[in-house]
Amino acid sequence: MNIAIYCGSSLGDHENFSNATKQLANEIAQRSMSIVYGGSSQGLMGIISNEALRLGVSVTGVIPYSLIEKEIENRAITHTHRVQSMSERKNKMEELADAFIALPGGYGTFDEIFEVLSELQLGKHNKPCAFYNINGYYDKLMEFLYACVDNGFMKKRFVDMIIVSENPKILIDGLQAFQPIKSKWE
Repeated sequence: MNIAIYCGSSLGDHENFSNATKQLANEIAQRSMSIVYGGSSQGLMGIISNEALRLGVSVTGVIPYSLIEKEIENRAITHTHRVQSMSERKNKMEELADAFIALPGGYGTFDEIFEVLSELQLGKHNKPCAFYNINGYYDKLMEFLYACVDNGFMKKRFVDMIIVSENPKILIDGLQAFQPIKSKWE
């Protein structure tokens, strides 16, 4: 399984973000899976890629030319795809991935994971999507998504389809056990 990892180019304010990211890399290595990610050597992107490489995981980076210097491209990774835009980055990562995990991050991380969640809802793919809920990072977002359900703007099954855990083993088990869902229009 090739897992797309969406995460920040920042480390966050708690050491636990880095430690938990290393634990996820270890779980991926134990299961002989591979990673596709944003190609940076900075922040959680740097932690996941460098730890995965140290553990023998194949790591593919996808980075726009405009970010090569800003995000400081990780030149140690197994494969690199350099693309023209953020849209191309997302498309390439989606193409290469069998599943998606969002770690803590900001707007870029949210943009990436919400695009694949929306496409899953619309039936454009049947790949599992997950939130790695380090330090309860995604608790408030999940509350908000269920509020969208309560207000009639989302169907509950499209929130329930998101795998959410702070435990990397449970997260990967959930990705592997994922069953395709009916699209919004079925």
